[in-house]
Amino acid sequence: MEDVKLDLNRICLDKEDPMLNAEVRCNHGLLLHLKTSWSDNNSGRRFWSCTYYGSNKCNFFLWRDGVIDERSKFIISKLAKKVKDMNEMLKIMKMKEELVGAYSDREIMEMEVESAFTQIEEQCRSFVKMKDECFLYGG
Repeated sequence: MEDVKLDLNRICLDKEDPMLNAEVRCNHGLLLHLKTSWSDNNSGRRFWSCTYYGSNKCNFFLWRDGVIDERSKFIISKLAKKVKDMNEMLKIMKMKEELVGAYSDREIMEMEVESAFTQIEEQCRSFVKMKDECFLYGG
């Protein structure tokens, strides 16, 4: 079975974001890629930073998203934990498949993985919509 990992960055990628392909450069001219923080305080919040950020070479850091409200932090951390748990479950399922030789269960397992992946994608889209509505209505 091909390695399957539910990647939060890929799941929560907003392909419609006009800043996704923005040409942002640090103080010494390096082209920066939009990254996503998964820390407790800024989970899901996107930013640009120089690869040398934190050293004396460059101090460029720029948030793409505004501050995340407490409810959103709560929801994102729950979703991130769910993804982590699902990744662990996938590892266990793969080990079981290899140990038991249960190749006949492969199709069922792949359907379960795809179903779980779809659920996470839907939850992420729902959260993004809820977050956008929260910002639109000043909540």
